[in-house]
Amino acid sequence: MNKKFIFMFLLLLTFASCYFDAVFKEVKINNRYTILIPDYLQPCTDLHKDASLQYQNTEKDVYALVIDEKKKTMMNYDLNFDVDLYFNNIAKQGFIETIKNGKISIPGRETINGSKALIADITGTVDQTQVFYKMGILETPFTFYQVIIWCRAENKQKYEKDMIKMIESFKEMPLPKEELPELKQPTLADSVTIKLKY
Repeated sequence: MNKKFIFMFLLLLTFASCYFDAVFKEVKINNRYTILIPDYLQPCTDLHKDASLQYQNTEKDVYALVIDEKKKTMMNYDLNFDVDLYFNNIAKQGFIETIKNGKISIPGRETINGSKALIADITGTVDQTQVFYKMGILETPFTFYQVIIWCRAENKQKYEKDMIKMIESFKEMPLPKEELPELKQPTLADSVTIKLKY
């Protein structure tokens, strides 16, 4: 066994030891959705006032939250969004306003347990700390969900796999039909506008 091979073997062994396989458990929230959470995260209540799910590990500096917005409520404010509009006009804006030197990747498109989804990476500085966020935006017939997980940028490689697993495990539970948004009926003014456009 030559020295070069031994060196490469030891290097790979060291690299592999940096990773660990977390144990995941399924968490059910408000009879609305389920998501897998790694065992190193614990419930908390102070990450975001509007979050329906909040988990953290302050020692590892890893955090996760879910914000859900019912489409029926949004329609009451004439906010008739699809997943792209929601990502650009709502989800992305919060990061642009609060993160210094923030960079948001072009989101990748997926279908997660039947829901349309966009997944993006966000980097920047918060309180002089370089951070890495993985954000999933999911659209169901009932709700828009923001699944946001973050850590120190230097730990991206260590936790990114778990972040993806969490987002891709997200599943909305069966909800009552009464929560479906009502389709807006076109008015005479709308039809005139359409005719004028064409």
